[in-house]
Order: sequence, then structure tokens, then C-alpha cells
Amino acid sequence: MQPWDEYKLVKIERGELVDQIKNKKQDDWIKVCEKLGIIVRIDCGRGDHAVAYKDNCSPEKRECTVVTLVRGMHAGIQRDIFKKILCHGLKTSKFKEDDIWKALGVL
Repeated sequence: MQPWDEYKLVKIERGELVDQIKNKKQDDWIKVCEKLGIIVRIDCGRGDHAVAYKDNCSPEKRECTVVTLVRGMHAGIQRDIFKKILCHGLKTSKFKEDDIWKALGVL
């Protein structure tokens, strides 16, 4: 398994709340990342992507990416975005699942 696929092993403890975030937009996720202290750049790619990066890591390296946030994201991708952010928080011990739910305004 590649390091960028580790999020697939992360379990969402409050999975019943996922339906409440299915309509979140790119701007909502950018705000969540910023509240959690994750660095977000919107000047990457073709202008419709925002990329969240790990601390002290070069944005040029793929393994430095926490999550890519696209414009016009569909409901099905919300769970993966949540899990990628959660995986980063658990690995760095910077935040936990409930912190993400609070940043999303669900808790």
C-alpha cells in the first residue's frame, strides 16, 4: 500500500454523521483545514484545485499532500476527504475525529 492510500484503513467512529457533510463545497473544506492548522494552497494546478499539505514538507513532493480539494465535488467524495484529513490528524497527533466534526459544524 502506498503512503497516500493509508487513509483507506482509517475508520470513522461517527460514521452516522457522514450524510450531514455530503453537500460540503471546496470552500467549506478549505476552512476546515485552516481551522485544524493544515496548510492549504489554492495557487496549484489549473486553478480549480486547492491542496492541503503536511507541515515542513515540500509541496512538490506527492507524499506531502494531505488532500486535494476540487471544485464541484460530488457527495461520494466527502467520506474520502474526511478520512484523509483524519488520517493526517491521527498520524501527527494534532487533532482527532471530533475536532474535524466540530470544524465542519456538525458537533
